[in-house]
This record gives sequence, C-alpha cells and structure tokens, in this order.
Amino acid sequence: MLRQDSMEQLLSLIESLGRQEREYLEDYLAEAPLWLMQSFQIQKLPRGTIFIREEEEVNMIYILAKGTVRAVDHRVLGIAYDYMRFEPIKLFGTMEILLDRETYETTLSTVTECTMLVISRHKFEKWLRSDRHVLLMEIKSMGNYLLEQAKKERIFLFLQGADRMILLFMRLYEHNQENGICDLRMTRQELSESSGLCVKTVNRSVKAMEEESYITKKGYTLEINREQYLKMKEFIADKVANYEKK
Repeated sequence: MLRQDSMEQLLSLIESLGRQEREYLEDYLAEAPLWLMQSFQIQKLPRGTIFIREEEEVNMIYILAKGTVRAVDHRVLGIAYDYMRFEPIKLFGTMEILLDRETYETTLSTVTECTMLVISRHKFEKWLRSDRHVLLMEIKSMGNYLLEQAKKERIFLFLQGADRMILLFMRLYEHNQENGICDLRMTRQELSESSGLCVKTVNRSVKAMEEESYITKKGYTLEINREQYLKMKEFIADKVANYEKK
C-alpha cells in the first residue's frame, strides 16, 4: 500500500506520462477516494514477465502505465500467437469483474519493461460499485475492445502467409513508429508467435517482403518507413475489399 507520504510517487508517475495517457488516467481517477489511491502499488515488471495466467483466480487488477503487453494464450493449429497487444493506459482484470468471472480469461506477458499500478480485486471492485463515472468508462473500454478484437480476428483469419505478415508489420508500425520510422528487433520466434505462422513460413514471408520493398533489412533490424507502411495499408485494404465482395 502507498503511504500518505508515498502519494508523491504515484503523482510523479502520472505526471511523467505522455499527455494523452496522463489525461486519460487523471480522468479515470478523478473521483477516486483517498483510501483507493493509497492502496495502489507501483510495480516495474521486466520484459517477458507473465503476470496474469489464464484460469488463475482474479485477485489483482493491473493498470498499464508504461510499456507494452501482449495476450499470448490464443492458439491456431497448435501455434501460440499474441492476438492482441496493449499500450497505456490499459486495465487488466476489470473485464472479468464486469462479466462476474472468478478466473482470468487470458494469459498476459510484458513485451517491454512495464510500469503497473496494482490493486487487489476486493478494493477495486468496492470502488467500481460506488463510482458511476469509472464504471461507465470500463463499460466503454470493454465494448471498444470486443469490437476491435472481432474486427481483427475477421481480417486475420482469411489472410495467409506473407499477407498475414504484412498485416502484422502494418500494426507494429502503427504502434511503434517514431518520426515516420519503425525499427523492429523481433526474433523469428517472436514473429511466429505474433502471426500464428511457423518459423519456416515467417522466414519465407520476411524474405519475400524484403524483395518486394515492404521492409528494409539493416543487420538484425527490420525497418519500415512511412512509404512502406502506406504500401502495406493499400495492399491490405485491397485484400479486405476483395474478401468482402465474395
């Protein structure tokens, strides 16, 4: 629990966030009582940490303040892949509360070092039941998540091989680009888990994408610039349009 004199740590963390993330979290906690604010723990989780496991009891709620998290429990043809990545600000465990589930619905791990605000389910649920503002924000967040997930799964399932890799790289660019450039340092195994494709197919697909100038290989780094991203986006849009005509 954060002591009264440690509230500065929480406020300092919030202040250090980007404008959009800071404003969302400030709005989310706008009517939070002091006892709740004092109950948050600040945790830094190393890259590759599994902090929630599917079917384990929901006993803690996590608020992602910094870093990237992936869901990795979904399987296609026996291959685990991360069917969703999350950026700040994102809460984990709240959907289970809203759906009255006793266990977590998915396994979550950190892609990068992550900073989390952590609180017990009991205390969070007590607050959620008494704060209409945060309850409405959670309902809206869950609705957006479910709609986005359904949309991504529809597109993902009909794409094959290199086409699926193009969609993956397009999404990675959207989440990670800086000044129009996205540098990816992902292993072939990580790309396999992210796409649901075997490593052999990933290797073929990456080679084909490089030959067709969708990506640029620089040593162990794969680079995507804005022109390449727009080329990917046009390609996927054409694929989706043709699929919907069928």
